[in-house]
Amino acid sequence: MANKDYYKILGVDKSASEAEIKTAFRRLAKQYHPDLNPNNKEAAEKFKECNEAYSVLSDAEKRGRYDRGELDMSNMGAGGFSGAGFSGQGFEDIFDIFSSFMGGSSRRTGARSTASIGHDVRQSATLTFMEMALGCKKTIAFSRYERCPACNGTGAKDASSVHTCDKCHGSGRLSRQQQTIFGVQMTQTVCDKCDGTGTIITATCPTCGGKGLYLAKKSINITIPAGVDDGTTLQFSGEGHSSRSVNGRNGNLLLEIRVERSKVFSRDGLDVICELPISVTTAALGGEIEVPTLSGIQLQRIPEGTANGEVFSFRGKGIRTARGVGTLYVRVVIESPKGLSRAQREMLSTFDRQSTMRNYPRRSAMLDEISKLYK
Repeated sequence: MANKDYYKILGVDKSASEAEIKTAFRRLAKQYHPDLNPNNKEAAEKFKECNEAYSVLSDAEKRGRYDRGELDMSNMGAGGFSGAGFSGQGFEDIFDIFSSFMGGSSRRTGARSTASIGHDVRQSATLTFMEMALGCKKTIAFSRYERCPACNGTGAKDASSVHTCDKCHGSGRLSRQQQTIFGVQMTQTVCDKCDGTGTIITATCPTCGGKGLYLAKKSINITIPAGVDDGTTLQFSGEGHSSRSVNGRNGNLLLEIRVERSKVFSRDGLDVICELPISVTTAALGGEIEVPTLSGIQLQRIPEGTANGEVFSFRGKGIRTARGVGTLYVRVVIESPKGLSRAQREMLSTFDRQSTMRNYPRRSAMLDEISKLYK
């Protein structure tokens, strides 16, 4: 199960948008639907597999966990055709898809109100490198529409101002028949007179002006896991805009994560990379250097004659997540001194004159090779 490539199953790239994923799923659901392939067990399995893939990739939080390898795959697919792909905002259930190409043979009762689910709220949060690497808690402030307390979302001044729509007779849907290759199809559309609510308002609520909603400020405390990627979108269910419907539910809060660049660290997967300047003297003589890590400064002894660009690794000092722990790689960069005094210059010159080729084996070998070229 863990080896399934959900992007490949739906035939989309890993960078596919939500709309592209939904379109691909609709196409495959129509192709492999069991009711269109009653004697084809392979089609039924394909249909189930597509539903499983869509249930993950259509959910921003699950998709992020899947991309990072953090999703528990052991229970995926256990629910048959009842995955999130048929109950999320893309499609309310399997019968919405079925009725779209089989002439309204839906077993659902009642029409789905266009206001039954509130819209999503999109927000961004910026993390420092350390907050990303270690995980953190954040308070996210945003604005969302909430149901008007005066009219409870109806938008009406009072109960006497609410009347059943005479065009759809309160169903919120308009039906029409058309002839197709499958026979007579019954399709449904949202009533254009009442916008799917099934009611007509004759006098609006003075508090919300008939909108049924008002804009309110909201803040929630969230926990962001360690190792979240820049550009990841985290989903918080039920924290989005309210629905006007009394029995409706809120949309979701979609939080896009941005990670600031660090002047000390960079990242490669779970590994952390640091370039650390050291002096010529320390490189030549060896000694202890102060190494920055995610948990603080650590003293590290380096050997005599450490070369410029030499890398020291510290296992277990990278980013720690549920899927593993990275390594800290420290690359030393030797800094040449600048602004030397006359005395310091003379000391270095004396040192250089007194040093033998034995102290510079690489330079000595290079000079030997050069001298051979001209013999």
